[in-house]
Amino acid sequence: MTQEALVKNVNEDLQKVAKEESEKQLAEWEANQKKAQLEDEDDEFDDFDDDPVMQQLQQKRLEELKSMRQIEKQFHAQGHGEYREIVEEEFLKEVCGSPYVVVHFYHPEFFNCKVVDKHMRILAPKHLACKFLTLNAEKAPFFIAKLNIQMLPAVIVFKDGVVEAHLAGLDELGGKQDFRTEVLELWLSKQGAVKISKAKEQRAMRGMRGDDSDASDGGQSDSD
Repeated sequence: MTQEALVKNVNEDLQKVAKEESEKQLAEWEANQKKAQLEDEDDEFDDFDDDPVMQQLQQKRLEELKSMRQIEKQFHAQGHGEYREIVEEEFLKEVCGSPYVVVHFYHPEFFNCKVVDKHMRILAPKHLACKFLTLNAEKAPFFIAKLNIQMLPAVIVFKDGVVEAHLAGLDELGGKQDFRTEVLELWLSKQGAVKISKAKEQRAMRGMRGDDSDASDGGQSDSD
């Protein structure tokens, strides 16, 4: 069996399982995220212990938090929440194992790749529903050719194991090495890989134009 045929067969099998499991987890996680915040708000109900309606609301709230935390644990178990380096042999399993996966193909001697690394490390724990990975381009010749990567750094967004978007170099991020994290975050949000607030989107766009000098490199976090 040729290497390309092997990739095709493995990809189809993994995608079938991934779609059924990971999309369900993502939908549940996003629904619960809209309804609940992670902080414990039990104290708000202390004055309503005898009110059956408030007791019901409190119980519902606790169940939502429990469900949300359980889904977050599942994401962590799948490798979400951190920026990880993988090898070529792990590529298909990792990319097909989650609904959205962002992979940075890098060269260890390229400074621009180190710049992208810095921002990816900031974004990975903030966007738990998306998996953030990096892969040494020198050690992944098959996928470099397969994905037609001709410029580094290369950031590729995969949706259900299929290429959704391809970022080559820094031009789409303003063409500068000192771009802010929110600029990359904005690009990822436009591809559907992450979700950001309108305020953060506007701030990132101002940052690309260079008229938002009061914000730090990583930007101040908004509630997404």
